[in-house]
Amino acid sequence: MADEIRNGDSRVRVVRLLGHRDDAAAWEIRDFLKRSVVEFQWIELPTEEDCRREVGLSDLKNVNLPVVELPDGTRLFGPTLRDVADRLGFVAKPKLRQYDVSIYGAGPAGLSAAVYAASEGLSTVLIERSAVGGQAGTTSMIENYMGFPQGINGADLAERARQQAVKFGVEILMMREGVKSTFHDDRIWTDLADGGTMVARANVCATGVEWRHLNLPNEDKLLGRGLYYGAGASEAPLCGGEDVYVVGGGNSAGQAVMHLAKHARSVTMLVRDKALAASMSQYLSERILGAANVQVRYDVEITGLDGENALERIRIGSRTTQEADWAATPRLFVAIGVCPTPIGPPTPPSFAIQAAISSPVPTS
Repeated sequence: MADEIRNGDSRVRVVRLLGHRDDAAAWEIRDFLKRSVVEFQWIELPTEEDCRREVGLSDLKNVNLPVVELPDGTRLFGPTLRDVADRLGFVAKPKLRQYDVSIYGAGPAGLSAAVYAASEGLSTVLIERSAVGGQAGTTSMIENYMGFPQGINGADLAERARQQAVKFGVEILMMREGVKSTFHDDRIWTDLADGGTMVARANVCATGVEWRHLNLPNEDKLLGRGLYYGAGASEAPLCGGEDVYVVGGGNSAGQAVMHLAKHARSVTMLVRDKALAASMSQYLSERILGAANVQVRYDVEITGLDGENALERIRIGSRTTQEADWAATPRLFVAIGVCPTPIGPPTPPSFAIQAAISSPVPTS
């Protein structure tokens, strides 16, 4: 079922997601489905009448939102991401007791390692705690990657890599996370967060990066309620008629600006530097400066976030004069760089560099 519901398969109708506009849980599911290349329909339920028409229930306050309606008609009320992934067929159990290679992280690096290992005949398992694709999967457009002269959506690129890995026999275990590893019997034994254990002859840590945060009050409270990290690919279609902001001066921020500009009434880009040239590719900066509904403000940074239940306004401060002003907006996209994902204690060198496998691993 997992491959059947992915985007482009006309045999099965799309997933429907219903909920409140500024519900963080609904955003989390939207983001997961978009990154997993699952075609879905977002239906906002602002009134009792909308709830009665779409869900068949009239008491909106007592409905456990969001609601996910699966292709077979099954409805999940207030599900977790794991619930959704499980019902879509993305969650599987390991087929083997031991593997030649275990890889943690299904971003571009992890997917590449999986393809290379499996294509050489090694039993390979790829463990991912969320959606395949990692940070690259959140990118609205990648234009400087070899082999794609017209550019490619980050999620689509990750999906192609996933299909290639599966073709070579890679097992992909989603919604799982390693929490502790020990080394004995020439194996790496990793305890998983769900209580299982993964055993392999060699291990690759490809846990990637995480978006940098603004580190401002209310940031955690407003995440998914108007504040988003990265390009917000799942949110762009919902920005019609809105004035939105993007903070950041690199290529990721620039691609987010251009993607959002296709949907929003206006996009304002907030840049710490006094020009785009220092941190952005020329082709992208030229597009941004030429876009009719895009404005760039230089030498500024976000100094405050405000909103009761959702983002309502942001405080923009000058880095030179220290003056600041408030700007009303329902959405802020933060793309101010990334930092490595913490992976715990360092891996012993003998296992970190192990590449050759001397003998097959038992498969029973």
